Amino acid sequence: MAATESSMHAKLGDSALLRPVSDVMQSQLLRCSQHEPLGIALATMQKHSVGSILVDCDDGSTGILTRTDLIERIILPRLELDCTVDKVMSHPIKSLPLESSLLDAMQAMMRWRLRHLPITSGGSIIGLVSEHDLMRQHRNRPDRLMVSIDRAQDEAALILAAQQAANIARQLHREGLGALHIAKMMSLLNDALTRRAIELIVRSEDQHGLPDKPWAWLALGSEARAEQTMVTDQDNAFVVGDESLVPRFLDIAMKVNHLLDRMGFPLCQGGVMAMHEDWCMSLERWITQAQSWLKSPNPRAILKAQIALDFRWVAGDRLLVESLEKGFSTIFAQRSADQLQSAARQSFLRTMLSDLLERGVQAVPAEWQLSLYRMIGGARTKHLCQRDIKLHGTALIVDAVRFLVLSKLSSGQWMPHGTVERLQWLERNHIMSKDEASALIEAFEALTHWRLEKQMAMLAKRSDEHMCASGNRGSDQEMPAPNHINLLALHSNERSHFRAYVQSIAQLRERLRMDFAA
Repeated sequence: MAATESSMHAKLGDSALLRPVSDVMQSQLLRCSQHEPLGIALATMQKHSVGSILVDCDDGSTGILTRTDLIERIILPRLELDCTVDKVMSHPIKSLPLESSLLDAMQAMMRWRLRHLPITSGGSIIGLVSEHDLMRQHRNRPDRLMVSIDRAQDEAALILAAQQAANIARQLHREGLGALHIAKMMSLLNDALTRRAIELIVRSEDQHGLPDKPWAWLALGSEARAEQTMVTDQDNAFVVGDESLVPRFLDIAMKVNHLLDRMGFPLCQGGVMAMHEDWCMSLERWITQAQSWLKSPNPRAILKAQIALDFRWVAGDRLLVESLEKGFSTIFAQRSADQLQSAARQSFLRTMLSDLLERGVQAVPAEWQLSLYRMIGGARTKHLCQRDIKLHGTALIVDAVRFLVLSKLSSGQWMPHGTVERLQWLERNHIMSKDEASALIEAFEALTHWRLEKQMAMLAKRSDEHMCASGNRGSDQEMPAPNHINLLALHSNERSHFRAYVQSIAQLRERLRMDFAA
């Protein structure tokens, strides 16, 4: 049996990065008053050979002063050392709860660009994690690559950084980190790569930069949900504050999309990219188009809605994206007082559900049937035993969960970004039982992990074929399908787990069918 398929139900998450943050955090913390003279606070840090000191404020809150603040906030402004700490400290501070993992800490420090991260319990800071603490736990540090991305000065540096990001993904996979954890880590790196690509394109255009109007670059689809695996293409969009500037942003988007392609993110074959007019629009046009999906839910409108409803800010004006979320909530969330909107909404949801249910779940044959197929053999048998775990697995979960959350939104609410987060939202709001949500999360994580295993095998095979391209070996070997499994290649217990996943998906779809029956 292939190694990639034998590990379907292997224990996920035994990576060192999933250890609790309490394993490495510093619990002996230096503290001072906000009225402490800066010179004394820095001398205290130097005496104890630490890179930070917590600052107790009069209002009961906490700030922090770090060595990295020295140049920007003290040396360059030429502050006197007798000024008080509160003039230069970071406040308010960002923190993580004690229950967090090392991976959570690393991702938080990458997202917030921090080198020291306070850890809290019961509302109080009880520890601190530094980048040095993380460095001792992991050699290929994604947070340091983030710094390299931010400092990239040209296309060659960005391409190199993108290659290093892919290498980090492979290393995290070898260390046993689960597929969804890897996807979230890569999402942070890919966002940084995209932001820097936009900055370099704008800088190369002229000296004036982007127009002085709000704009935002959006990730769409699996990229927006932070669920991308290794074999993926671009899905992105632009939202701009001024309709007259759309042509300018289309030109910028074309250059960005092609730069991302050269960096290793292939152009979307379906054209879902910011360089196309359908995906580069003003905020007003985005809202108007969403209203048209609701009023005329034809197949094309449903397809575009399913893509566009999964969006997430990557670069630009966050407030513009918040306005888009509020606009979409006004259109799609429940509003009992508006009967016309309610009727249009129900029609839209039924059409979306009908499209979703057309893609059926493929049942797993019984063991006696599989034994018979194994005896018969042949191409026909092979076809009967193949399963596309994206099309008939993870995609069915993604679409069904998106639909259910969308149908339950109240006015002013918008959807969480990821599928797991959406399932947790459904559980918190008592729309789905804990057992049902847990079963679907387990199915989604396991199938995503398996997809990653298959894709890693495919990439390894491509690498092998490239190395022997000058010879005769490997040219006629079949390339592994990145999303397909062969049921006959699994152990019986793996098939049992797979049956349970398929059953969970089928039960969710049946629930939707019953709940939204005309």
